[in-house]
Amino acid sequence: MTVKGYLLEGIFANKLDTYHVNKELVLHSVEPLLYIRKNNSSDIKYWKIDWTEDNTGEDILLLKEQETPEPIEYELIDNPLQKHVIMGSSFSVQHNLIKKVIGYGFKDIHSEILSSIVLELDDLFISIKTGPVIEIRITNKEPKGLGDMIFST
Repeated sequence: MTVKGYLLEGIFANKLDTYHVNKELVLHSVEPLLYIRKNNSSDIKYWKIDWTEDNTGEDILLLKEQETPEPIEYELIDNPLQKHVIMGSSFSVQHNLIKKVIGYGFKDIHSEILSSIVLELDDLFISIKTGPVIEIRITNKEPKGLGDMIFST
């Protein structure tokens, strides 16, 4: 699931609640979707973001890379830089080149558990935190307190 060097074209959901808190934008959704595209290419990826809970009550972030924007309603189109028209709530940012992806979470006896990810763009950070409602924060400062770093690209 390499997306470093790709463009974050948008964040989509069937329902996307948006709030302005201090100097941050906060988005809440039950099942958001990231639309990611390679620059000047039809190489498109969607990351479906979901969550589950383990037997100890810890929230686990689930990322699924897919070729369509399901479960959001969409239509196929014939365009070299866009394959789908997505019907749903959306959010996008300017200067959307993904420079780095960092995964945070915790370690148990058998594995590392992902609980949040951070996308570092040119002048923004987008953090995605798991839970029954997924929280997406857009800020110009690097997020802190997200757990142990599990990976970085």
